[in-house]
Amino acid sequence: MIDQLILDNIPRNYLVSSMNKNDRYLSVINKISNELDIAVDSILNNPDIKYVALPVLDKLGKIIDSVPNEYILLHSYGLIDKIDSNKIGTEITINQIRDLISFTQISAHKNKKIIIINDASKMNKEASAALLKTLEEVSSNCTFILIADSCKNIDETIQSRCQIINLEVNNSQDYGNFKEFFYLNHSFLKSIKFDYNIDSLIDETVKQTEDLLSSLIDPIDTSFLWSKSPPKMILEIVSLYVIYMVKNIISSNTKISVANQNLKKLNYIYGLIPSIRQNINMNINSKYILNNLAIELAS
Repeated sequence: MIDQLILDNIPRNYLVSSMNKNDRYLSVINKISNELDIAVDSILNNPDIKYVALPVLDKLGKIIDSVPNEYILLHSYGLIDKIDSNKIGTEITINQIRDLISFTQISAHKNKKIIIINDASKMNKEASAALLKTLEEVSSNCTFILIADSCKNIDETIQSRCQIINLEVNNSQDYGNFKEFFYLNHSFLKSIKFDYNIDSLIDETVKQTEDLLSSLIDPIDTSFLWSKSPPKMILEIVSLYVIYMVKNIISSNTKISVANQNLKKLNYIYGLIPSIRQNINMNINSKYILNNLAIELAS
């Protein structure tokens, strides 16, 4: 696990992967804090530590900062698209990597420099190529820590130059209902649920999903209601509810013929989720995407 991340006088590169954007970041930050005796809230201001993530853009499109992890989480659920009046960029750019390269060429204040690239899969092709060259050529005592959802989302040549640390664990905690199951998988949302009325959104979306599966409501009317909420949140709720139902079918004593019929449909819908998520992330017309999802649920 994170104990495999060693911060000594030997330059090493790491790729830390987990779908839990909050836990993986905190694991890295706490490890740095413990190893280098730096207070957690001072890490990103430390002159020997460079943090890179999606860019914050001013009104002229100039990069003025990197998005802090808390706002990366909010953005990933579609709950924000700006910080104050500044837009959040869609990709980590080559200019950010060039700035990072300049950082590696300056002597450390102490013995070691650390570069954190948060949500590293957001690097565009030019940024990935520039980072690869940097990993190959940097000669100073500098450790790169890339953080990503999955190793599969990172260029293989970059992977080959990093020690991979997978923080994913099989969540075997007990849950009494879907809402508990949802928050087990999205713990960050539980901490902000009152700020964004997430409990109500879960209840409404689950009821609509059940009614669509039972053909009790019109999918077009439902997708219209969904379009008034963040599409990424709707998709997270629906996809996790499908998993929740599959778990319940498998663990129940439902008749085999009924179970097989339901599992077949639910597995088909779950298979559509990755492409739907990709299209939403690409800002393709979300109402059209939600229309198709609702129609598939009701078919």
